[in-house]
Amino acid sequence: MVYALSGRAMIEHVATLRYYVQYEYKPIFDKGSLSARDFRKLIEIDDKHLRGSRFDWESFLFLRYSKLKADAVQHLKNKKDKRKNIVDSVVQGQVNVVTCIERWASEIPEVLIAYNLFCDLVHPNIGSAFLVASTSQETLYFSRFKGEPIGEKIFEQSFPILVSAALKPLGDQLTLLLGTIWHDDEIPKKA
Repeated sequence: MVYALSGRAMIEHVATLRYYVQYEYKPIFDKGSLSARDFRKLIEIDDKHLRGSRFDWESFLFLRYSKLKADAVQHLKNKKDKRKNIVDSVVQGQVNVVTCIERWASEIPEVLIAYNLFCDLVHPNIGSAFLVASTSQETLYFSRFKGEPIGEKIFEQSFPILVSAALKPLGDQLTLLLGTIWHDDEIPKKA
């Protein structure tokens, strides 16, 4: 389960970083010289990217649990109201991770295979049940003492998918992002 949660989180983090680099930062940096308006937009993007959340961290960290509860109750009332949705209760706007995954998958469909696999391993369904199951030629067991463990096979098959889906794209996005902090004449030259 820890592996599955970590894998899904890794894909979500890479998808979100990729979304912001490709669809938020890059169009502004591609302009070349930036105006004061562009800089303000970059600050807004940074704020959304780095602080975007649906959770009220301030109330949590300062032990304002009654506010957290009141907000949750209000959210449920708003949901019944149908005119409002979860976005109305967002503390700081964020881009939904599904949007990030879908944008990435529109260019590289295999990403959706990896994401769906890791989501299935995390959710309480057959995927997560398989992580603790084992098999023999005759039957399926939910015991580590009988048969061959399915979880081990899932790991062996899914780990290369995770690495190919998340590791290289993470490096690519970080390289693009880091490239924005140096002027062309400041980029370290290879000896």
